[in-house]
Amino acid sequence: MQHQPNTPEEEDRARAIVQTLSAVLESMVQGAETVPVGYTRRTKFEAFRAPQISILDYLLRIQTYAACSPECFVLALIYIDRLHQMQGFVMTELNVHRVIITSVVLAAKFFDDQYFNNAYYAKVGGVPGSEMNELEVEFLLLTNFSLHVSSETYSRYYNELANHYIFSRTQGDEFKHCVRPDASGQLVYVTDMVRSYDDHDMAFCDPQFSSTASSSSLSSSFGSTSGGSTASYGIASAANCKKRTRAPSNPKRRNVFPLGVNA
Repeated sequence: MQHQPNTPEEEDRARAIVQTLSAVLESMVQGAETVPVGYTRRTKFEAFRAPQISILDYLLRIQTYAACSPECFVLALIYIDRLHQMQGFVMTELNVHRVIITSVVLAAKFFDDQYFNNAYYAKVGGVPGSEMNELEVEFLLLTNFSLHVSSETYSRYYNELANHYIFSRTQGDEFKHCVRPDASGQLVYVTDMVRSYDDHDMAFCDPQFSSTASSSSLSSSFGSTSGGSTASYGIASAANCKKRTRAPSNPKRRNVFPLGVNA
């Protein structure tokens, strides 16, 4: 199936979402020494050894070649959390990559109007085509085919990603202390937070942003889910999380280079 490429705005939004999602997923992954005692569950997602590609690079690869909408990555996080809640599934460095590609594929098939076949997604994810089919079925069975996401649930996870983005952006902030007159002319001691953004960080931010903007302002620029409009580069709000029909197009799928995740 041929796809219409995402617009530059969608590409920027997807990249920002992916970067935030990677940090969230990395925090969920349990190292070999921290896996709960007695946890011996073996699923089709387990690899014999951990793939060399990082979670961020893996997500960026999927975002580049899968041509799915940015919202699919938010839905993927919801599906992964359902897998954990319903089965007590523990994310490890041995299974996280297969869980990621499977959840994104399911999100694309459920949410997007156009998507590729599993043979193509298998090349993107670095697994055999037959295994991609098995991973999809395994994920559906473990989550009881729970792919529908309500607006309230989407809003909650969206806000969690937004909060994580805000928190991660403020970790590198510098604070400037000074004395200045207030409205009545009295000198007061104030602390200003000076932000520094990389170019790719601006995907979530309003171009008119002040360098001393507060977290509440940053939240509004990220995109509101409780009402009102979403910023031009923010994640789509829950109210706007609807299927979108893309017009037929001529561009072909991108050529995918081999990836050895099938360890």
